[in-house]
Amino acid sequence: MKKTILALVASTTLMMASDTTITATMSLMSQGLNQVQIGLLYNDQNKVKNGIEILENANSIFKKVDVSKFIQHNNKIQVTKNINANLEKSLQQLKKDIAAKHFAAEAKSYASVMTNCLACHTVIRGW
Repeated sequence: MKKTILALVASTTLMMASDTTITATMSLMSQGLNQVQIGLLYNDQNKVKNGIEILENANSIFKKVDVSKFIQHNNKIQVTKNINANLEKSLQQLKKDIAAKHFAAEAKSYASVMTNCLACHTVIRGW
């Protein structure tokens, strides 16, 4: 009986840790998106770069999360992995646009980043 209760407590704790990781990661992504957007609106390249760094860090954390705990279908799991890779590419493109000082292209790259975020939310949340 004690082993069963202990196992139940341990699994609940692990599940809460995963939920916390997802919540914290999404919060970081939100912060990064806000930094990039503010930087674009106010032509503050440092804010854009800081935002990209936050997004890259959050994306690397999210890569390590086992999304099968949140998503039931295997094809959706692969879709989220593809979106994760696409987000990485979009962030790299945004960095290139910043370095080249292509301000209009920066806005398009930011839109691509947002599209990846929304695509993932559509899959995970079933919108």
